[in-house]
Amino acid sequence: MAEDYDSRLLESARVRKHRLDDSVLFGRNLQERTYATATTRLMQSLLIAALIAAICVGFSFVQHLLSEQAAKQTVPTASVSLSKGTL
Repeated sequence: MAEDYDSRLLESARVRKHRLDDSVLFGRNLQERTYATATTRLMQSLLIAALIAAICVGFSFVQHLLSEQAAKQTVPTASVSLSKGTL
């Protein structure tokens, strides 16, 4: 009977230590930790997506401006030369 009591006591201490370790590592409430972690990941994902979208829009805008500038430089300006006898 004494061994049974001792083994139950040791098992109880082991479970209590395990719960205490989990509490220190992961927080008090597992459901609350999961919700906070999921919300944080969602906000981080949205921030990264917005940053990538802004970079793409900025790159496209700069590329469009440079192509317009290059097109203006390559198009020769038409000069009209009038001779004195045509008017």
